[in-house]
Amino acid sequence: MSEETREIRETKETRGVTRWRRSVFLALPATAAVAGMATAMVQGALAANLSLTSVPFTLTSKTVAAPSGIGAVMHTVDAGGAKGAAEVGIAQAGLDGLCVHATQSVNLPVVGTLGTWSLNISSPAAATPLTPDQLAAGQGLQAQKLILDAQSVKAAKATLNATATTPNVIGAAADGSGIKGTGVTDGSAGQFGLDATGGRTTLESLKADANGATIAGAITLPDLAIDIASGNTSC
Repeated sequence: MSEETREIRETKETRGVTRWRRSVFLALPATAAVAGMATAMVQGALAANLSLTSVPFTLTSKTVAAPSGIGAVMHTVDAGGAKGAAEVGIAQAGLDGLCVHATQSVNLPVVGTLGTWSLNISSPAAATPLTPDQLAAGQGLQAQKLILDAQSVKAAKATLNATATTPNVIGAAADGSGIKGTGVTDGSAGQFGLDATGGRTTLESLKADANGATIAGAITLPDLAIDIASGNTSC
């Protein structure tokens, strides 16, 4: 083998090794971040039951239909310190799509700070928007005893139906049977409550800034996706 041929071969091999090492180096931050998020989930910082008491998150849905209405009380949550929150309960919820979006800074030993990463849990809305009647009848995503601990719950439009015998009551007893029936457990005598269980509640373009979300009953999630993405990237 001539000296020139040997130099060419060594150059090619060196380049090949360099490219392979470079690829591994570029992939390391993403791999480490995924490992960090997984570790955080195991440690409870990003709990699988969505009780992210130390990690604020947003929960959004295109349309929510609650056949039995909703209830709400004021209480305190431990979110890196005591914070006031509204505990909102929905006994039965039909949702046209769901997105839960949380962000967390990932820091790993040796590797160091990997910046902000997002955890998204989603079930897409129907291609043809579902009506409140369809959602109340069982189509779309269905959840039983959905409870939100939230700093704010907003909707582009909310319809709270009631009847003369079962009116909606603002300032109801927080420990009342109607509110308890939605799954709310932190209401006590003397607390302020919203009892809107007199008929179906419909929420359009729901957005909740929350610290916790629990589901005491079953949940059906069509086309569920759980993704981790770099930066503040929502589903």
